[in-house]
Amino acid sequence: MATTTNINVLLKFFASRQKSAVVDYLEFCDYLKRYSQHHLEEQPSLVCYLDDPVPALQTELDKLVDSRQIVIVNTSAEKQAIVVAGYYIERFSDRYKDISVNPSLPFPSEADLPRNSPKEFIRKENAADLISKLMVHQELNDKTLYGLILPHDSPSILLPSNVQVTTLIEDSIGKIQNMLRKDEHHDYFLKKVTISNPGREMIAKNFFNSFVDRSDHTLETLSSTTDTFYLWNQLCFFIKQDYEKIKDLTQEDLSTLQAIYITEIAANYFKNKAQEKQKKEGALKVLENLLSKPPYYFTFDTIINFADSKGVPLLGQYTEDDLKEYLHAKSQEAGVQELPELLIFKTYDETRYFIFKSKVLQLILRLCTDARTSVQDAIKTHWTQVLKMFDILPEMKDQAAFEARLEREVRVQSPILSALLNASFLPLLSYDSADGDEGKVSLFMNGQLLPYSDILLMNRQELLTDAKIVLPFWYTMPIFSWIARMLFKPPKAKRNKKIKTNAEKYREEEDAKSKEDAETASYAKNNPNLSKKMALREAARSAEQNLVPSSSTLDRELDSYEHQWNKLLGKETRKNLTEDVNTLIRDYIRKVLRTIKSDGFTQERIASLAESLVKTPGLQKIGESDALLMYVQLYMIKLVKNIPL
Repeated sequence: MATTTNINVLLKFFASRQKSAVVDYLEFCDYLKRYSQHHLEEQPSLVCYLDDPVPALQTELDKLVDSRQIVIVNTSAEKQAIVVAGYYIERFSDRYKDISVNPSLPFPSEADLPRNSPKEFIRKENAADLISKLMVHQELNDKTLYGLILPHDSPSILLPSNVQVTTLIEDSIGKIQNMLRKDEHHDYFLKKVTISNPGREMIAKNFFNSFVDRSDHTLETLSSTTDTFYLWNQLCFFIKQDYEKIKDLTQEDLSTLQAIYITEIAANYFKNKAQEKQKKEGALKVLENLLSKPPYYFTFDTIINFADSKGVPLLGQYTEDDLKEYLHAKSQEAGVQELPELLIFKTYDETRYFIFKSKVLQLILRLCTDARTSVQDAIKTHWTQVLKMFDILPEMKDQAAFEARLEREVRVQSPILSALLNASFLPLLSYDSADGDEGKVSLFMNGQLLPYSDILLMNRQELLTDAKIVLPFWYTMPIFSWIARMLFKPPKAKRNKKIKTNAEKYREEEDAKSKEDAETASYAKNNPNLSKKMALREAARSAEQNLVPSSSTLDRELDSYEHQWNKLLGKETRKNLTEDVNTLIRDYIRKVLRTIKSDGFTQERIASLAESLVKTPGLQKIGESDALLMYVQLYMIKLVKNIPL
């Protein structure tokens, strides 16, 4: 034995030399003193045991008693003894090695301990709870002797902490195999299993024979497929049912019954694990489907709040660690010189978004169409105000300054579009898409991003002309405009006043309406109908915040999605189709509002209602179901927000 100061190790060594778990206290003190004298040079910390080892030893023994590694007993009025649990742990771990070779050997039990031996060092736990805990994580050591409490007051099985719980399960499977190989048991239980599965006799027979004929008894027989769990439960039930009827159990019968209990617990554990895995995989498929739907880009906080079609949160069907692992795998794993399936980009406020690479260019095209109108209106309005003040901006005359203005305006009006156009993955993604389809619109030329004026299809001269058209006529007459400039040109401080965006004005209006509704609701407590309408309005505003970006407006998003699903060319026919869809939504939401509660008009409920409507035969003919689904949700919100009081 190597030199050590570990008292538990010395106790086990001393007990093994005596071939007994019971160690005389004084004899061990004498041994410890001699051991310390002999190994003092190697282990100077042994000096505390040289003169009187009892005080220092007692401190260490108290710690071992608390951790149930030893028990101190009085063998007589003047003598004490130490019962070393480690001695039994080593002895019973050898028993499990023998059982693996010879399944007919019984499991260790309390009956294997010497008579009058203390049981305090046995840590008794429910077998199902302990097996489930150790299957998740087991630290192999020689410190604990578990006592597995089995059903129906069956003698508990002793399991040393240095024996893997999988060994216990495999030995139990081996005992069942050994029993079923006997002729009188083989045919009897085979008949029971086949009769209990009418129409599936061959499946049951193949399961039974493949299990009995296996030369090994690994966990694969329990955890291979979910299809066999039902047959496993049947087989365990039949064996348990027969053996529990026996009044005078032999040692072999008892060992088989214990093996059945352990195997049944393990089978249920693997069944639950398989169900959890299946549930998690199903939830991840729903997650992937939701990530593929508009608006296509999502923050982690949004993803973590996803729910399935029934409104049940996905978080819970998988853990947050599972979600992070999924997102990491999708955003990192890729082939050589390929982009991962899920891409990450950041806006200028450092918000991270996830988006599937197959949706990036599709989203950019939609956002460009959407941003063109808002950016054009913002610049034209600004330029008109500047011209009215008899001022001029560099961007009105210089193309480079105009491009810089467009870039700044896109950043304000459409932060997502700006972030995507400046994302590091866009060049490679754009080239890959261009190579795969000649009809694709390329955003790059000679390795450089196209000018914003080309991306947004804007012309500086046309925009300046549109801004001048709305000016009074004297602004175009040199003499009159010069006189007016001298008289009416405001000071520079007023000319540089910041102009609010349409989205900011929209948010202010919505906040004002929300406050007005709140004040009205406080006076309408005695009117249930009016209170319900107010609550529905507020619920619609709450849902809108989750569906409409802060840089956009509800009408702007509606127009954007309408351009995706309504692809008719004629202006009149296009208008008629939109009106038909809107009428269908209005009729549907009118019926829903008769029965829906105010607190039930949530984002999940809106999505469910919209999905039901989109699946109707009339709307299925339109196509572009994702864009139409978002349009229906937004239009429902608009209708409920404007419920007449």
